[in-house]
Formats: sequence, structure tokens, C-alpha cells
Amino acid sequence: MNRLIFTIAVSLYLWAANLWAADGLHEMARFEGKTVTRISIEGRRFTREFIIYRELQTAPGRPLGLAELRADLQRLKNLDIFSSVAATGVEDGGGVIVTLRVREMPFAVPYISYEVNDQDGLSLGPAIRSVNMMGRDIFVAGFALFGGSTRYLLSVRDPWVAANHLSLGLDLVRIERYNELDGFGQTSFELSPRLRTYLGQRGRAGVGMTFLRVSSEESGHTLSPSGKDDIFRLVGSVGYDSRDSWSDPHRGWKNQLEAIKSGGLLPGNGDFWTANLDLRRYQPVGSHTLVLAGLLSLQTGTVGKSLPEYLDFHLGGTNTIRGYGVKTLGGEAQGKHQLLTTLEYRVTLVRPHEIVFLGQAAGVGLSWAVFTDSGIAWDRSDEFSRGRVKAGFGIGLRLLLPAVEMTRLDLARGEDGTWRIAFATLSKMDAQRLWLR
Repeated sequence: MNRLIFTIAVSLYLWAANLWAADGLHEMARFEGKTVTRISIEGRRFTREFIIYRELQTAPGRPLGLAELRADLQRLKNLDIFSSVAATGVEDGGGVIVTLRVREMPFAVPYISYEVNDQDGLSLGPAIRSVNMMGRDIFVAGFALFGGSTRYLLSVRDPWVAANHLSLGLDLVRIERYNELDGFGQTSFELSPRLRTYLGQRGRAGVGMTFLRVSSEESGHTLSPSGKDDIFRLVGSVGYDSRDSWSDPHRGWKNQLEAIKSGGLLPGNGDFWTANLDLRRYQPVGSHTLVLAGLLSLQTGTVGKSLPEYLDFHLGGTNTIRGYGVKTLGGEAQGKHQLLTTLEYRVTLVRPHEIVFLGQAAGVGLSWAVFTDSGIAWDRSDEFSRGRVKAGFGIGLRLLLPAVEMTRLDLARGEDGTWRIAFATLSKMDAQRLWLR
């Protein structure tokens, strides 16, 4: 209850304040077309200069273009290391000196983290996060959470090591929980290194691997009779990303096709393929945003024989079909394949803007949305029918936060007529991609 009150209180404050940091572009219009003689940076403390300069298309010796400068500022905001970014200009002979003013978010922040999912409920505990390790835009986070489940996580992401946004990432996760959906005490450890790159400006490609160890306290829930499965998977993906903003997109696409292979020449248990097609469109409707999204996941293998039961899909809850509890639908919405669709109409109440508290700054915004979700899960082709499709609708608030994208407070109703309140982190479209959701 306290976290709901906190979210509502912050949301009301932002709505009442209705302030946001200006990026200064309206003042730069008088310099458009003039030659840029120099670019200077103010406000930088520990961020390396090249981290900023490599995001800029605006360059000395070239005419100043407002559209190009606006895109530069958005790329700097997408780094998620600055609470505010603005541009100013001064005459320099017949040209213009462009000054970028940035305010960095805290280098490292200890805090109380929380995680909410429909299977385990609320878990919270101590955490520490750096969004700008060594001043190189390297994200490092770690936490230990207790409550509905016990979780330990270490996550590292270096978004631009070399070449065209060649990035490295690594996640280490250990979870201890009772898996109520499959009925066994579960301990899992997951190691996921990955390598990604841009293809041009909008294209994306990635490769990686995942090692997943799952132990069961009860027999009959793992592929191995020992009660312990080791699942090795190779992952490959291609995608397209044309969003105008990563934290609060208003226009563009975010699409991905992912293929995952377990077994065959790989060691360990399991022998199956997984394919995910994730399509998202952000469509402007005046100043509002219409989000259309779909996720199709197909898997080979037989559940319980070559595909472990804990890797099938259970629908329902705030991260799949809002308006239902994840335990409500049971076998009606369970299977090795899934199809989820989402339609959201988002209205910005307060654009992400800078808040400074005790000398520390962060970019925070607020929006609300009406939404509808539908989905189906199935094993056999004859189970893919209209009668198994479930749907829900509702309304919610979105508190836009750095590093986690958003915190959601949703009120949703399913076809059974029951209204449910849900509190969750990440957008619904991102959360439905998680293993435990």
C-alpha cells in the first residue's frame, strides 16, 4: 500500500507542477544555416568527452541544422546518464558557437529496489546502480531481493565498445522461489552474455548464449531424473528501431525477430527451438501516442520431454493480459506457444523533466493511458481457436523514470467482470518478454 501511495503522490506532484526543462532549440532557430565554428560542453563532471561527441552529427565546419541538432540532443537523452540536455548558441563572426549544457545523474546510487510479478508478488531489498561507470555510459546494477522470492542479480551493459555501436552485456541471476504455476520449489541460476551491434542507423543484430540451471525440490518437474536441468541456448536476433525517444517514444518502430536453440550439438538437457517475433508501433495522434504491439512465440519439442515445463507460457496478470490474475486462467491460457496483442493510447501529463533533490538530479515524467490486451497460449494446432482467446481492458498511470523506463499503476477488468489493481515496473511490452513475468 505504501508504494501505491508513493506513486500516486509523486504523480500528483508532477501533474501539479507541469514543468519541464527546455532544450533551448527555439532560441537556436536564428542560427540555423550558419556555420558551426565550435562545439563546447558545460556541466560535464565525470563523463568522458568522447561519449558525448560521438553522439553528435552537428560538427564544426558544417551549417547548423535544427533537425540534426534536435536528433543529437535526443541521442544524448537516450544515453540515460543526463537528467537534462540543452543547447545554446552565440555569434562567432559569421558563424555560431554551439554550447551543450548537460547535468549528469548521480554516478552511483544505493537504494531500495523492488520487483513485482504476477507469479511471486512483491520482492524488495538493497541495491546499487551506476548508469555511467568510469564515465563511459557503462550500466552496472546489482541487488538482493527478498519477499515473494529471493533474487540476486548482477547486470552489466557497455553500449558502445567499438565499431557501429558494438555493445557487450552480461546478466547473472539467481532465484529461489516456489513455482505455484508448475507446483514445485524452484532454484535457478542464469548466465547470459550477449554481443550486439547496429546495422546502419536503424538496424540491429545480436548474438549471445544463455546457461540456465533449474533445480526442483520435487521430482517430476525437470527433464533430468536427478531434479536438476542444465539448459544451454544459443541466441541470434535481428531488429529495427526507429523510435524518436527510448524512454518515452512518440513515433517509430521497435521490432525484433529472435531465434533460440537448445540441444543438438549443445550440451545439457533439452532439445528445442524458440522463435520470438516482437512488433511495436508508436503512432502520433496529435500530441498523444497510440501504441500497437504484438508478440508471437513459437516453440518446438514436447513439454516435459524435450521442452521443460517451466519454459512454457502462462498468460494472465499485469504483464500479459491485464484484468486477470496469472493464476486465474490456469490451463485455459497455458501452452508452449503464445500470441499477445496490446493497444495503448497514451497521454502525456508532464514531459520528462529534471528534478533536483539534495543536489542530485534525475529526469522524471508522467503520463496516463487507456489500454486493451488480448492473448492466447496453446500446444496443439487445434487449440489455436477464438474460444481460447482472453482479453482485458483498463486505465493506468505511468511514472517515467531513468533506467527502468516506467513504473505502472493499472486498473484493469477481464471478461469475468472483475476489476484488479496492478503495480509493476517496465512497460507491459518489455515485461511480457521476461521469463518470470
